Amino acid sequence: MQRILRSLGFRVPAPRTVLKTRTTEIRTEGVEVQDPQTGQVREVPADIRAKIAQARSTAQQSAHTKITVKDASGSTRTYDSVVVIATAFYSSGCSGGLR
Repeated sequence: MQRILRSLGFRVPAPRTVLKTRTTEIRTEGVEVQDPQTGQVREVPADIRAKIAQARSTAQQSAHTKITVKDASGSTRTYDSVVVIATAFYSSGCSGGLR
């Protein structure tokens, strides 16, 4: 029928097609630190990534949060950001996790 109408000069709109698309976005987050002395980039171990995620969550709640950690020797230190923690951790040559 549409061909006949078109051949007679009538404008016949094309049938509309509705396409619904669902998108799922998967994000994985890695945390890497660069050793300031050697320039080597390393992935942060899972236990430290968990502490970083916890610190980020806390930091979102308060802009003035200080992060306090106890290292393997029992020393307690306070940091301003997770970047400073990771840099201090790797520059000290530590291979164990933070408590």
